[in-house]
Amino acid sequence: MTTLPASLPPRWRWPLRITLALSGWLALAATLALTDAGVPRLLIVCVFLLLCPGAAATRWARPTPWHDRGWPYVVETAFLAVVLSLCLVVLAAEPFYLSDSFTTTRVIVTLAVMTSLLALLPTPGSRRPGARRPGPDDAPSGPLARPAPTTGTGYGSGATVRPAPGERPGGSRRPDRPSGRVTVAVVGAGPYGLATACHLRAAGARPRVFGEPMESWQAHMPDGMFLQTVPAASAIAAPRRGYEFVDFRRTRGLARADDHRPVPLAEYVDYGRWFQEHQVPELEPCRVHRIRHADGGFRLLLDTGEEPLAASVVLATGAVPFAYIPRTLHTCREQGLVSHSSEHTDLRRFAGVRVAVLGAGQSALECATLLHEASARPTVVARTSAVLFDPPPSPGRGDRSWLPGSPPRRALLHAISHGGAAYRRLPAPLRMEVLRAVPRPSGAWWLKERAAGRFPVLGGRTLVAAEPGYGVVRLRLLDQYGWPENIVVDHVLAATGYRVDVRRVDLLEPGLRRSLRVFAGAPVLTSGFESSTAGLYFTGLAAAPSFGPLLRFVSGTGFAARRLTAAVAAGKRR
Repeated sequence: MTTLPASLPPRWRWPLRITLALSGWLALAATLALTDAGVPRLLIVCVFLLLCPGAAATRWARPTPWHDRGWPYVVETAFLAVVLSLCLVVLAAEPFYLSDSFTTTRVIVTLAVMTSLLALLPTPGSRRPGARRPGPDDAPSGPLARPAPTTGTGYGSGATVRPAPGERPGGSRRPDRPSGRVTVAVVGAGPYGLATACHLRAAGARPRVFGEPMESWQAHMPDGMFLQTVPAASAIAAPRRGYEFVDFRRTRGLARADDHRPVPLAEYVDYGRWFQEHQVPELEPCRVHRIRHADGGFRLLLDTGEEPLAASVVLATGAVPFAYIPRTLHTCREQGLVSHSSEHTDLRRFAGVRVAVLGAGQSALECATLLHEASARPTVVARTSAVLFDPPPSPGRGDRSWLPGSPPRRALLHAISHGGAAYRRLPAPLRMEVLRAVPRPSGAWWLKERAAGRFPVLGGRTLVAAEPGYGVVRLRLLDQYGWPENIVVDHVLAATGYRVDVRRVDLLEPGLRRSLRVFAGAPVLTSGFESSTAGLYFTGLAAAPSFGPLLRFVSGTGFAARRLTAAVAAGKRR
């Protein structure tokens, strides 16, 4: 398949780039020269805003279209250009809007600079003159990419899969093939691991699935916690109906799940285990200590001493390996004065203790609330100027795609965050920017009554330094006006979220970690969730930088499981 620049005759490529680069300045000239809001000015500005920034981004990012040529290709490219243009317009206008300095001229200047850069910059990985054009089945370029085999059996007639280690290209096996070889292994038994495993089973694969069901949810979240998402958006995806959260409650004789009733953590853990018993009964509750390259596949070292060999491995290890603590707190952490919110299940140990809770999201606000209710003395320290709470869900809406932290004025970013396939086609820097913007830090609507006014909240504060001494921590802060402020606490609880960094995935041997292509610490993934190391897949939070904020929530399990299963069944890069 071809890309937009490659599909044009060579003589048209540079004129197109020059036209895109000048389009913003033409719109700016029309805005300044044509003072009255007449039809010519309106037409020039609207065409620029709706098409040119996105067309320049599309040209620069070189997305792979669904079709080779003809009108579907043109429609797809035009649609993507319009969507990207709207995203860039929102991103360019929002800073001016929030700072009360919004003008049309400023927005057009910003977009003109951005469009010119995207139009004139060389595309990433552009070929040298005379280099061979890659074919449709060629693996992506990279120092460690290798072509994936495309023959084999195991997923039914007509499917094309990678041959298992020990299998010859023609399908015949070596007579000395050892036991313990599997087509695919799934590491992790949280929502993403369970959803992936049951979809692989439905596709005809026989995966080996390792992990304790819902372990991270039970061992790394505080007792008494509730889910921020509504029940309708908390269902683990299964290949067939009947295994949603509402079905679990019905089988237990409980009342129907209501979106105005928050889901207790303990009840949701029970739901995950019920889902596993019915959809992934072959789960092996053992721990994987190490994964390494071996014999054309991956060798897994289990805590049972077994070392099975898998042609493909799916990592669904959740968010815990990526817990983020600001570097400023590392010295205090070494002395036991700082911990991450994922390290505690019982916050009653802090009764009577002064605790600074860093963050303004659901984790920070709920931890502070639980600390207050456990007779601790919490203080929330947040960079945002005010603590926000989500509005309650609309009556009877039952929105499966609902994500927290998306106010109406960011509805466009909220919509883009749901389109994982389109999101992956955005330029990597823009993807990371959207990932930081959506969802915004906020608390659940049902938490407001328990949290508001119950404990001090220091908003608009930036942490500058943390000094340990005599069993306490002195936090040096700057307020939103740059004035210094100090507070002294007995402990700092960092509810600062998670940042994907494959270097922290200890399951992978060091050489395997170094072999992965990464961007900002996250693995670079194909549309089928495969990394640059053939046969190694990532799902869940590790895939969010590639597919968007949807992968941070359980509502993304369906999208991820279906795509990943199709990629494993196809047995080749897409």
